[in-house]
Parts: sequence; C-alpha cells; structure tokens
Amino acid sequence: MPSKRWDSMGHRDSGAVAVETAVVSMFLIILLFGIVETSFLFKDWLSVSAATRAGARMGASQPRVTNFAQAAADQVTNSLSDLNPANLQAVWVYKTTSTGALAGLPDSGSFVSCTACVKFTWKAASSSLTSASPGSDNWASTSQNACAGDPARDSLGVYVKYKHTSPLGFFFNNMVISESTVMWIEPMTTYTTCHP
Repeated sequence: MPSKRWDSMGHRDSGAVAVETAVVSMFLIILLFGIVETSFLFKDWLSVSAATRAGARMGASQPRVTNFAQAAADQVTNSLSDLNPANLQAVWVYKTTSTGALAGLPDSGSFVSCTACVKFTWKAASSSLTSASPGSDNWASTSQNACAGDPARDSLGVYVKYKHTSPLGFFFNNMVISESTVMWIEPMTTYTTCHP
C-alpha cells in the first residue's frame, strides 16, 4: 500500500516541476534578451561618445580655419562608421568660454538652442552631414579667440544626438543617445591673428 501512495504523490509533483520550469525559463529568457539588448545599447553609446570626442579634437585643432565646423562634423561621421548614419539626429559644433559642468553648454545642457554654433543634420541624398539651415551657422572662424595664455580663450564643443535602433527590438528600441564634449581651441602663437 505505501508504494501506491508515494507513486501518486510523485506523479503530482512532476506537474509542479513543469510549471516551475516554465516560469524560471521565461525569466531566464527575458534576462538573456535584456543582457543582449543592453550590450547593443552600450556599444552604440561608446561609439557616439568616441565620435563626439573625435569631432571636438578635430574642430579644436583648427583654430580660425574657415571650415573648422564642417571638419569636426565630418570627423563625427567618420567615427560612426559602424553605426547607421541615417540615425544621426543632430550634430552641433558650438562655442563655449567655460569648461565648467554646464555653465558654457547651450541652454545649460538641454541643447534646445544656441547663440554661437553650427548645426548639422544628416542628408540622405548626399550621404553626409550638412548645415541644418543657413541661419544655423552663426559662429564664424574669424570670431574665435585662440590666443596662447589668454584666460578668455574659446573652447569648442561638439554635441551629437543619435537614435539607437535595437536589432532585437525588445527593450531599448528608438532610444536617444546624446553626448557632448568640450575642448580648448589650440592656441596660436601669433597675437595679430589669434583673436577677433
């Protein structure tokens, strides 16, 4: 008799094990997809961050050169070669005189508008970044202060806004990644040409 009772209880336990396995499996699958999605987002964030620094380095290394902003934007595009350039929503090359946390950033870091900047957007027809509108180019190279030893020497910032599209499309699809970097403009030794 006791053997029949143990057999019937063992049979009932196998149903509970199947339910527990299904619940735990679902949790593990969601966890796995979350790890993969987070990895793709982190990769894109690293690429955007590196592209922002590369663009700022390029623009800051060309003091008072006419096409400094276009060169910085082109460097951003070149650095984002592993991402979809059509997802670039904005690239700004802007002037700042402070390297403080948010003091010199447009709109204290919200990047809604700026007074001395060049804004770029992606144009699919030319497969390049071009000026967003003629009025957005309001930072002339001739207005840069690049004098060595001058505490009021300008800094150049680059702001990049990129829309991350997830390959799996579960958690972080269409998330916006935005990064900005500020660097001092390289000083010029000739005083007559280093300031406006």
